[in-house]
Amino acid sequence: MAQHPLVRIYVEAAELHGQASAEGKHRAANTQYARLITAWRELRAQGEDGRSALTGLLLDNNPRVRLWAASHALEFAPVLAEAELERLAQGPAGVVRLDAEMTLSEWRAGNLKFTED
Repeated sequence: MAQHPLVRIYVEAAELHGQASAEGKHRAANTQYARLITAWRELRAQGEDGRSALTGLLLDNNPRVRLWAASHALEFAPVLAEAELERLAQGPAGVVRLDAEMTLSEWRAGNLKFTED
C-alpha cells in the first residue's frame, strides 16, 4: 500500500530535523520543523484518517519519527502515545531519550497544548 504524501513529508521532516539538530545545523532543523508542523496540521485536519496515519507511525523504524508521532498523538491517543514515549525514555542515552522524558514530563504537568498557533 502506498504511503500518503503527507505521511511521507512528515516522516522525512522528522528524520531530517533530528539529523540537523544532532549536527548543530539549527537553520536546517528549523526548516524541517516547519515542514513537520505543516504536515501535522494537515494530517490533523483530516480527522480519523490523519489520526490513524500518526498512530501508524508509532511503529516506524526511526525513533525520531516515533518521538514526533507519539508527541502529536498525545491529544487523541494518550495511552498509545505515552507508552511509546515511555519506551523511548528508557532507550539509549541521547536526544531522543531526553526529548521523550521532557515530553512526558510536560504532558503530565499539563503544559502541552495542541493549538494552531
